[in-house]
Amino acid sequence: MLREMRFRSSSVFAAFAAGILTGAALTAAAGAYPFEKLHVFAEALSKIDAHYVDERDPDTLLYDAIGGLTQGLDDHSVFLDPDRYAQMREQTSGEYFGVGIEVETRGEQVFVVVPLEGSPAAEAGILAGDEIVAVDDASVTEIGTEGALARIRGDRGTVVVLSVLRDGTEVPLDISVRRDRVRTRSVDSALIDGGIGLVKVERFQRRTFDEVRRALTELEEANGNSLDGIVLDMRGNPGGYLSQAVAIADLWIDQGTIVSTIDRRTLRQRDEAHPAGTDTVTPIAVLVDSGSASAAEIVAGALKDHDRGKLIGYQTYGKGSVQMFFDLSDGSALKLTTARYYTPAGHHIHGTGISPDIALGERGAEDPEGDLAALLDEVVVDEAVSSDPEMHVAVAWLADPVRTEAFFGEPTAALPAEAEEPSAE
Repeated sequence: MLREMRFRSSSVFAAFAAGILTGAALTAAAGAYPFEKLHVFAEALSKIDAHYVDERDPDTLLYDAIGGLTQGLDDHSVFLDPDRYAQMREQTSGEYFGVGIEVETRGEQVFVVVPLEGSPAAEAGILAGDEIVAVDDASVTEIGTEGALARIRGDRGTVVVLSVLRDGTEVPLDISVRRDRVRTRSVDSALIDGGIGLVKVERFQRRTFDEVRRALTELEEANGNSLDGIVLDMRGNPGGYLSQAVAIADLWIDQGTIVSTIDRRTLRQRDEAHPAGTDTVTPIAVLVDSGSASAAEIVAGALKDHDRGKLIGYQTYGKGSVQMFFDLSDGSALKLTTARYYTPAGHHIHGTGISPDIALGERGAEDPEGDLAALLDEVVVDEAVSSDPEMHVAVAWLADPVRTEAFFGEPTAALPAEAEEPSAE
């Protein structure tokens, strides 16, 4: 399938690149397509190229046309031109070449949110809060914020000079940064409230499973080779690689299905858990919210359906579809929805989401002591935890699950399974 797509795309693209924008040329180039009216598509492109009031670049025109093919599909199926596809791969790979800073623009100003740990920018002395006022002597006010960000990017080994204002100083500091490999982390961890391990998963990148496993090992070693409980924080996690979600769920589920995917042929594929190396003992509180989507919902749904973790927070986003990337010959790509996934209990959560076991948006059974504060006041936690209500509830549940669940009432009812779930061929 992939080779076929590449061949067809290459043939059509060559016709456009050569400027042969005639119906006959495009029809001949794409003759393998089983669409009777493809010549109409070619005619329309030819008319635009010949008669539109503003001359259009053939490549841009072609990309616009391909993008139009995906507009009638679902919201997650899109065309990515070479630049967008390259940026997307950087974001999901967990590494890229650059200076390694997160920035935000405020009007016509550019500020450093944070230099990434171990990045060239951090080693050169760039600090959070620095305002970048010039890049290689080009003032941000003159080249604009987009121009400044474009100048900061560059090839590995090259040097960029960032002029920054720090702590209200009037004279900028010129800091030379040599661009190099930058590794981004998708997992943060900490030991909280004594023996509880906090694992925050921001997104599911190519190495997220390795990062989670390393974080758990370090937390266990710091607490005497075991943990009293785990808080798995996936709030705001938009998802990512399905394989990474399956591998992470497999850390705590020793048997059975983790997720099922069903494609257009109703062909079912099941990802199964493995007993080796599985922790079936340590209690797990899973924090989710409306920003938890896709791969994050796979992990949450698997832990809930296997009764291996207690979901705490708010209804999740509800993205129950799987996307694949199909590379095209010029560096662009199609991201297409190819399947829908089901939780181990057979629930398809697309458009609905997963209901937490302890829903913080609604009060359950009446509590004799009055309100949530009364419950949480009995659970003394670190200041950093007490300032986060959802985290505080997670720690309260790990400390006293019976009373915490009683306060919130009966666990949220599971979503109903599909009435007629497709069967495997």
